[in-house]
Amino acid sequence: MRLVFDPIWPWPLVGVAVAALVALAVAFYRWRARALAPRVRRPLIGLRLAAIALLALGMTRPALQQSRTEDSTGVLYVLLDNSRSMGVLDGPGSISRRDWLLKLLAEAEPKWKKLGDALDVRFFDFAAELQAVERPDGATDGPQTALGAALDDVRREAQRERIVGIVLLSDGAQRALPPRDIDPRDAARRLAELQVPIYTVGIGSEHLADVLDVAIEELQVDPLVYEKKQVPVSVRVRALGAQGRKLSVRLLVENRAGKRPGESGPMAVPPATQGARPAVEIEPARSAAAVPVELSYVPQGSGEFKLAVEVVPLDGELKTENNRRETIVSVQSGGLRVAYFDTLRPEQKFLRMLNSTENIQLDFFPVRAGALGGTGRIGPELFQPEAYDVYVIGDVPAAAFGTQNLEQLAKRVEEGAGLLMIGGYRSFGAGGFAGTPLGKLLPVQLASGAGAAQVDGQLQMVPTPAGLRHYVMRLGPDSENEALWAALAPLEGANRLEMKPDRLVEILARSTTGVPLLFAHQVGEARVMAFTADTTYQWVLNGQEPQHQRFWRQTVLYLAGMEDDAGNAVWVRADPRNYAPGQKVLLRMGARDEEGRPLADADFDVYVADPQGTEHRPAPRRSGDEALADFDRTSLPGDYWVRVVGKREDRPLGSAWTRFIVDARDLELDDPAADFALLDAIASSGKRMQPDELAEFLDGRGAEGTFAGEATEIHRTNLWDNWPFLLLFVAVMTAEWALRKRHGLA
Repeated sequence: MRLVFDPIWPWPLVGVAVAALVALAVAFYRWRARALAPRVRRPLIGLRLAAIALLALGMTRPALQQSRTEDSTGVLYVLLDNSRSMGVLDGPGSISRRDWLLKLLAEAEPKWKKLGDALDVRFFDFAAELQAVERPDGATDGPQTALGAALDDVRREAQRERIVGIVLLSDGAQRALPPRDIDPRDAARRLAELQVPIYTVGIGSEHLADVLDVAIEELQVDPLVYEKKQVPVSVRVRALGAQGRKLSVRLLVENRAGKRPGESGPMAVPPATQGARPAVEIEPARSAAAVPVELSYVPQGSGEFKLAVEVVPLDGELKTENNRRETIVSVQSGGLRVAYFDTLRPEQKFLRMLNSTENIQLDFFPVRAGALGGTGRIGPELFQPEAYDVYVIGDVPAAAFGTQNLEQLAKRVEEGAGLLMIGGYRSFGAGGFAGTPLGKLLPVQLASGAGAAQVDGQLQMVPTPAGLRHYVMRLGPDSENEALWAALAPLEGANRLEMKPDRLVEILARSTTGVPLLFAHQVGEARVMAFTADTTYQWVLNGQEPQHQRFWRQTVLYLAGMEDDAGNAVWVRADPRNYAPGQKVLLRMGARDEEGRPLADADFDVYVADPQGTEHRPAPRRSGDEALADFDRTSLPGDYWVRVVGKREDRPLGSAWTRFIVDARDLELDDPAADFALLDAIASSGKRMQPDELAEFLDGRGAEGTFAGEATEIHRTNLWDNWPFLLLFVAVMTAEWALRKRHGLA
């Protein structure tokens, strides 16, 4: 029996963590308990250090390990790769990898027979699955190489019988789809823990210079883009045997003119407008090269479109399916993005709930409190054209933005961006906005250098006559609107401000005592508002979250000029948009009411049309405010169209469409190079051999008798993962807390 450790992190990191905990504990008690007598302070520190010691012991995960040996006949597993990549003709004399493997087995046949006298030698083919074979043949029809899953299958067998080793003959490249995509390194590590060594034989070549093959890899593009805005598209071109040849890489975009949902449109190279770069030429400098390529285009319409990047096939290139990659992008006619600047006060937490609204993205930029409110933390990139549609400024002074940013923000507002300033001790005139370009746009009068004029106490917010007619102030039907406002929790104070003498300025809300609360006016194409309060979170705390969300959603939509944009009632998404053949697709869907709030009681019918036009009907299931549906009939490459029909209490809500793509991939032959580095990692408990070393290895192992004879059983008893350890830790922490409580430190 011996003591062993299995720390949760590397030993140096565990040491640093424990040292940090000890330092914090000592510093805490020196500061908090400095007035206590040593007879009290020392036990406190001792108890805390004892708790840290127990925690450190748990981090090292100690255990008592016992070993027991016994005589038994062992089993030797011989795993033979028969996936499609084993058909590559890069063996000696241009034979296939599988034929090379069979030749090695035949040459070592006397060795296998000799081992069979002392061992149970079992042969298995593996590709997607592990399959026992009596006499291996030359077939290489496996669609994937699930190396990790094959090793994991053997590990499960090792729970029932004594496996003395694994001999693995493969090109070493894992090419697997879920659920068979287990990491081979993890599977090998678990086998090593069971003392099952792995001996690997690498078959094939890692360098296929004589093979001419060009492929598009790693297509990257934002799935949500904007109309008339340049869209970057990044790919990596893998070129084998194309050194010194010019490769034409081009972008293709679907033309959906005249096409209905369910119909794909023709693909064409988009025009090179507005600095876009839809096509380039590259020339690989090496026989095996991976070349990054940057393309771009400008969408001219909104909707969902197929996008592809392809390399024009070369003469003599036998496999061209991997020359092209496709995906789906959603092009919006305009985004609704909100930039919100504020300190970490309660109001911001509840305003950020707007992100639950389907068509609003609110990015919060915290600004620390202080004399300048975090000068220099607000970058100029936030005020570039088309960066944001609406800007909200909370308790942040003008100095936090800087002169250049304020000028740029004022320019953005004059160009049409919405602007809202809300109450605070450093908003409006008190924040130094008087005389700034932004101050000139606000609908309220700002006194230069004035203090924060406040109205204290509770203020019940009610619409003015102008407010009752305004989109922002509609909490319900006209007949119920005033009552809904009267039922809201009162606000806690506000800034005292007066409207500018401008006939276009409207006061939309006051308090019942006549204090103006919400101002609005239009500056050119932009809408600008001033809200003197900053405690609408009181509505949420009072159980009035729907009214809070509706008010703020309508405020943002009004500022963006999108109050008439209700959006679709039903939506559906497939994320990601690209899948490998056979991979399961998760479809998300939902419905919302006219205020954009999710409908948790909506029902859906789901229809999926595959590339041959066959319609499938996966069953949806509820998941919170959404519904989910799994679709796994993805064996055919091509476009899959999804239609979702929503209903609520047998009343139709509408329908929505989306599309995903199953790539025309050949997992085995897209990149058929061998991966001997992976075989090295797998054989960390054994050895990786060259093919001509196999016979000698088998002869040596048989002579040594290492595969047969004694079996060792390992048993571990954890010293940390048990109830006495937990009880001791809780007792120490409780004693320390009780002592701190007794002396006023808790």
